[in-house]
Amino acid sequence: MKESRRKFDEEYKKQIVQEYLSGNRSAAEIAAAEGLVAGQIYHWKTQLEHRARQERIEEIQTEQQVSPEQARRIRELEEELEAYKAKIAEQAIEIDLLKKLHPSLACERRSSGYIGIKRRLGQRNGRVK
Repeated sequence: MKESRRKFDEEYKKQIVQEYLSGNRSAAEIAAAEGLVAGQIYHWKTQLEHRARQERIEEIQTEQQVSPEQARRIRELEEELEAYKAKIAEQAIEIDLLKKLHPSLACERRSSGYIGIKRRLGQRNGRVK
């Protein structure tokens, strides 16, 4: 006979997804310990993200007195801004690491692009300007 589906409350789902997002254990490890399927954890993660997105849209709609379409667009722009901020932070870290690995490049970056290019071309031709 077929097993009946188990129902999980919202708090349990949030707890499992949070544990997965913490990175301490993989989805497969959590699923094995809890008697779940790893795919269920991914599904819950998607569900919770979608629900949070919808709640934010409703919040924008009531706070700013805008239409649902405008609230969705504002949320999309917020997500885009968050993605750009993350990318800028990542690039800043990479630049700092490169400066630490190659200190000679750091002083060259202080000069304008034209001057740096001219110096490099002069060095290639055997003369330094």
